[in-house]
Amino acid sequence: MITEYPSYYRRDEKDGITPPDLGKESTIVEHIVHARGKRSSFTSVSLDRSKITDFGPQLYRLDAPQLIGDKHHLIEHRSLLESLREIISASTKAEKAQALQAQRYAVRRKEGLIKWTFNTGSIERKDLIQWAFNHVQKYFSRS
Repeated sequence: MITEYPSYYRRDEKDGITPPDLGKESTIVEHIVHARGKRSSFTSVSLDRSKITDFGPQLYRLDAPQLIGDKHHLIEHRSLLESLREIISASTKAEKAQALQAQRYAVRRKEGLIKWTFNTGSIERKDLIQWAFNHVQKYFSRS
């Protein structure tokens, strides 16, 4: 069975996709609100290539079927917004404010997220970023 995925894009540097920090766990809210320009265990992508022009000069297209086939998680835009709505409805006042900000950012950028599921148990912490750089590139092609 072949599943169709919408096209997701990322803008980044010309030498490749900025690798995630697989050693730094964060929630989807923390990633969306605080990880701009920083690394987390997620990678942001967008349904609209024009909404992410400030992320970098080079446009990349995500190979969603390969990503999903390799057991990584693509949190599609609609699912991300649903998750944020659930977080908002179940949060304390402070958490709700942050989740509302994340929702605004996600809507504005038509954002989706990639949650990587690499097995990194044998990788030393100091080598993790370079290791991740080498492994995430295959999921993106220049567009």
